[in-house]
Amino acid sequence: MAIKRLDDDDCALLDRTGHGDQQALASLYDRHAGIVYSIALRLLGDPSRAEMVLSDIFLEIWRNPGRFMPIAHSLSPSIAMIARNWASAVLDNMPVPAIDFASPRSFASLQSLPITCEEAALAIEQLPIERRNRIERVWFHDSAQAEAVGHATSPREEGEPLPMSETISQLAGSGIDVIDLAGDPAFAHRRLHARDVVAHVDGMNRLARVFAESPTRILHELVAAAVDLCGADSAGISIEIEHGSNDNFYHWAATAGQYSGFVDAKLPRYPSACGVTLERGRPQIFRVAQCFFDKMGVKAPTVTDGLLLPWQTEQTRGTIWIMAHGREEAFDGEDCRMMQALANFAATGVRLEQQQKLLMEQARIAAKAAMAHRLAHQINNPLQGLMQTVFLFGRGDPESSVFAQQAIGEVSKLSDLVQRLLVSPD
Repeated sequence: MAIKRLDDDDCALLDRTGHGDQQALASLYDRHAGIVYSIALRLLGDPSRAEMVLSDIFLEIWRNPGRFMPIAHSLSPSIAMIARNWASAVLDNMPVPAIDFASPRSFASLQSLPITCEEAALAIEQLPIERRNRIERVWFHDSAQAEAVGHATSPREEGEPLPMSETISQLAGSGIDVIDLAGDPAFAHRRLHARDVVAHVDGMNRLARVFAESPTRILHELVAAAVDLCGADSAGISIEIEHGSNDNFYHWAATAGQYSGFVDAKLPRYPSACGVTLERGRPQIFRVAQCFFDKMGVKAPTVTDGLLLPWQTEQTRGTIWIMAHGREEAFDGEDCRMMQALANFAATGVRLEQQQKLLMEQARIAAKAAMAHRLAHQINNPLQGLMQTVFLFGRGDPESSVFAQQAIGEVSKLSDLVQRLLVSPD
């Protein structure tokens, strides 16, 4: 039997995680992801939501490892309890409460608490029916079914997005912090600025005029409006590049504010706050530390508070974002609602641009076909004359030299028309 190294128990791994050791976090994930995912799946009945709970818990371990208390050098008992409470909060559409993280004292009392199976069963029977059903689904559900549905994965195709847990792990140590808005109770209590209804109506009217009068400026007007309406320091729109490489996967199609100079920038697929937002499919809070920019070799203000929202058309998806570069709490729920409206505008604007490109391509093809048709008629006349000349020349008439000169003239005309056809617009 292999002897377990002391520095590989969960206490040591949590301590190393607190010092930024990504391998320690990976070891904890390998050990405990299965039980977290299984519990979340049994409660939620939805693999994607269970994956979200799994990724959020391990992101919290990375950010605050001291809040997780092992029992007898194992994280399994406490993380199972946290997974159940976390999934219950998601099921009820409630913020994840801070009490989900048990204190060392409470876990110590649990370890020494004498209780029989009969006493445990009686305590469960006395619970409200909904809580009792949840506990039974978590702890007494057929484990074979959960494992069959759950954590086994098939080989990933080249270019296929990473699972959420892998996407989150790509952020470890990157300097990017992405937090699900639904899982941050503090955000719901932010009340940062009064709303100017007249300014908002004027902003929406301005965007409507741009849609009607200058459709090519839609995305740029959207990010300018985001800065004005939300009091942001910077704003932008990111679009996934079709058939993009991992190094050039997101295109900043429009930027405003202090990040206006980064328009048309190309960003890698991982690590990416945009990627996490698109995988989760809902608004996110994000922050970006200096170490990220150092690794990218870019000089830019750090992001101390930001909102990222996803949008999608039939063929394309991306994000719209606002940033603050110094304020730790710059945006609130009203800003998020405003950004949701702008995200819808962004999707509509991108769809409109795509339709315009399609119409222009169709018009180009139609113009090319019309030109080819005209040239074909112009070619036909000298071609018929050339054929007649060659026929007469072949009969050996005394005036053959005259016919030969005529043939040369017709061939010259034909050559000119062919050249025009060859250089017609693509």
